[in-house]
Amino acid sequence: MLRRSLAAVSMVLVTLALLVGAVVTECEAQIYPTRPVRIVVGFPAGSASDVLARIYADKLTEYFNQRFLIDNIVGGASNDAAAVAARAEPDGYTLFLAGNAQSAHAAILPEQPFAFPQAFAPIAMLGRSPVVLVVNRSLGVSSVAELIALAKARPGVLHYGSAGVGTGPQIAAELFKATTGVDMVHVSYAGSHDAAADLVAGRLSVLFAPLPTVAGLQAERRILTLAIVGARRSPAAPQIPTLAEAGVTGIDVGLWFGLMAPRGIPTEIQGELANAVKRAIDSRLFKENLLASGAEPVRAPADAFAAFLDIDLPHWAELVGRAGVGVEQVQPPAQATRPTQPASGL
Repeated sequence: MLRRSLAAVSMVLVTLALLVGAVVTECEAQIYPTRPVRIVVGFPAGSASDVLARIYADKLTEYFNQRFLIDNIVGGASNDAAAVAARAEPDGYTLFLAGNAQSAHAAILPEQPFAFPQAFAPIAMLGRSPVVLVVNRSLGVSSVAELIALAKARPGVLHYGSAGVGTGPQIAAELFKATTGVDMVHVSYAGSHDAAADLVAGRLSVLFAPLPTVAGLQAERRILTLAIVGARRSPAAPQIPTLAEAGVTGIDVGLWFGLMAPRGIPTEIQGELANAVKRAIDSRLFKENLLASGAEPVRAPADAFAAFLDIDLPHWAELVGRAGVGVEQVQPPAQATRPTQPASGL
């Protein structure tokens, strides 16, 4: 009799513990967030991804009255950050700033330790940005045609920089080389911000970069922007012509940025985050600030974001194939050869 009573009491205690746990979990979801939230970014401070993440983090901090902090995990052209985010607890306290590098690397590196986008839950798209072709002002060119002529006259002499193999700017550069028949040497960086600093210093001749990375340098006239590597001019910089306008057609490389979470995030939290992003984008002042940074706001909640990825993955697979970018070219940015002397031709 005593054993039966103890067993009954034990069952009641177990049931109560499960019920309490479920109630606590539900309450946590209802009052999310109760502690700081980190947004994992795969590029260093000053990069386009970092700039956009910080703009949104400030707004989310304001909306939720809880800090949203940026965690820059640099390496593998943002693949290291994606792997960390994919392994995190799906509780809403680790988010990931995803971009087209994930779509491209899904084609370049099919044997990754995580599957994209299957390892993540989409929250909302945040914005788009054009890739721009910029040069050092001392290079002696003022147009795309003049750059092509100089590069053809000096094959293998000019160095161009990017944020790493498999990023949108690097693929744009390889497409530019293949389309125009020029030979320029690639220099890989951990982020385009460092590459821009080397461009200004004269250690690089040419740079393919997201507009937000170089918008400040462009405004200060410390670099010369030749063209947008896309099919249309950008609302963030309508004065910059496209490559097509310069006579180089068939190259359309635009960048996107989106907020994601590890797969399994509670749907209530996913929805709260998506609504907060929508509120931000609906703000006229916020949109103006985003455009001033060089990015174009995009209104696409989770379902629209997921539908976009269904189209984006084969799109980047096609671009990767045309650019001839393969797994043998991928290396950690720290191993890349960085020029220490002023670039030839300056």
